[in-house]
Amino acid sequence: MSLIDRAVVFLDFDGVLHPVGVPAIDEAFCLIDNPDLFVWRPILDRLLAPYPMIGIIVSSDWRRLFDDATLIRLLGPLAVRFVGVVECYGSSRSEEILTEVRRRRLKEWVALDDHSSVIAAQATDTRFVACEPTTGVSSVDVQRTLSARLADMSLNEV
Repeated sequence: MSLIDRAVVFLDFDGVLHPVGVPAIDEAFCLIDNPDLFVWRPILDRLLAPYPMIGIIVSSDWRRLFDDATLIRLLGPLAVRFVGVVECYGSSRSEEILTEVRRRRLKEWVALDDHSSVIAAQATDTRFVACEPTTGVSSVDVQRTLSARLADMSLNEV
């Protein structure tokens, strides 16, 4: 059982760090060089900057296509925060995240995602921060919500 003694952000890529539908892979499932990928990564980097102890767990479906080394490279300046991927598979993204939270015994976490199950989960659990697939973390509302959740987590860090 892997344990993480720090607060984490569960991070999706499509619809969070760039709009859904931005071409990312070719027919052979190889990454393509597309400047529109990860265009909002600097925004997340800025939002996380005051909280150096907050890690990132990749919850994106990209975790099924690429190894950790590739995911770390794709995170760019956020790579130092990488602490793993969601290793659980379930019927929905929110279920996978909650299973991973239990598996790792996480106390402080937030999930940033555009998946429909995360949108639904946000209604009853404020640790889920839902994004619109076309605006992701570039949305001012998402930035405000995430900033508030990060501040709450940092106050509760062990």
